[in-house]
Amino acid sequence: MGSEKTEVIVLGGGFAGLSCAVALAEKGRKVLVLDKKPRLGGRAYSFSENGLDIDNGQHLFMGCYVATRRFLKTIGTEAKLDIYHDVVVDYAEAGGRRDRLACPSWLPAPLHLAAGLLGLKGVSLREKSALVAFDLALKAMKKGPIPEAIEKMTVRQWLSSLGISPNFQTRFFDPAAIGILNDKPEVASAAGFIQALRTMFFTGRESSRFALAKTGLSELYTDAARDYVEARGGRVISNAKAASLIEEGGRVRGIVTDMDSRFESGHVVSTLPPWDLKKLGLPAALRGPWETLTPAPIVGATIKLDRPVMTERFLGMLHTETHWVFNKTLIQNIKEDGQTLATVISGAHQHVGLSPEKILRIALKDLASCLPGFSAAKVLASKVVKEPFATLSPTPGAEAKRPEPGTGMPGFSFAGDWTRTGFPATIESACLSGRITAGLL
Repeated sequence: MGSEKTEVIVLGGGFAGLSCAVALAEKGRKVLVLDKKPRLGGRAYSFSENGLDIDNGQHLFMGCYVATRRFLKTIGTEAKLDIYHDVVVDYAEAGGRRDRLACPSWLPAPLHLAAGLLGLKGVSLREKSALVAFDLALKAMKKGPIPEAIEKMTVRQWLSSLGISPNFQTRFFDPAAIGILNDKPEVASAAGFIQALRTMFFTGRESSRFALAKTGLSELYTDAARDYVEARGGRVISNAKAASLIEEGGRVRGIVTDMDSRFESGHVVSTLPPWDLKKLGLPAALRGPWETLTPAPIVGATIKLDRPVMTERFLGMLHTETHWVFNKTLIQNIKEDGQTLATVISGAHQHVGLSPEKILRIALKDLASCLPGFSAAKVLASKVVKEPFATLSPTPGAEAKRPEPGTGMPGFSFAGDWTRTGFPATIESACLSGRITAGLL
């Protein structure tokens, strides 16, 4: 059995693991990153196939992603993130009807959101009057933990308790909740939705701005983070799956991989998701309610067409199985005569078991119903990606089960998007958990 010693081992090469490793390397610590897959990126990566550049799920960034932006700035890739000045979301529905949320740039937060919501065409003035109760409820929870009674409510239950009509929920709140939480409003706890909204719309206009990567996800951060860590004496090893912890005298002292390689260290940081981490046969001190946390899947299709069919960067799709469509040609400035689109179905519990052909048919049907002219376009190439374990499912009660980043036992710390960072399980939660844990070490 081979054996190797290092200062800190980080398990997982996604946003959480690499942000943690970079923060440690920044402080002069020698870090070893172990990732089970042949390529870095964890549950946020990209790859090429059939002439398509494909993200495993299109990710929308926000201006309030402070830890994410700091991580990207440190490794020198923040310029690959395009942050849009105007807060605008276009919605499409069957028959080609459109609506738009446009938050005026001259108004301070959160008044710009209120003005944007008041401008929605598909919601009556009477329905919009419920925004008063919504505003008061959010302001009452601007800081601190979400009250337990609300954390036990779903997004649907909370919004309905404020008098938000089903139509208003369908046209604005549902797309926002599904996009942020990766689960349906009837399933997801109101806590994560409130955490996101108060950060996005009550901490300044910059926080509510949208951003998209001008490159594939992997190009955005994986190689640059590896280079940063290795330039400072660390190592990043792929195809290294953790099989068990080395524990002696009530302290974790390293890791053994499934290939029987032994790595000893002063500390182990695990950014593995709960469903992977609990397979390691953990010491009793690490076991807990977090082991019952469950995943929510994402499915998507990248579709190359022979002609352009949309002009927006992205569209929320209403009354369809597909939730969002992204114009990769525009976002990534792809030089092509046609157009490449990426569709997303979040919280795809009913879709993840379908065949790729069936998922593609659903995407094409929804696009044809919402985009005039789509039916005349020819599909030149396509790729369906299913991520069964994309994110934590933020069901009522899940927040209390999330361990704090940096906690654990002597020689071991939890980290990852699923830990309790004050954010739902997003890229920002991942990067923040990595930085917090590195700071505690």
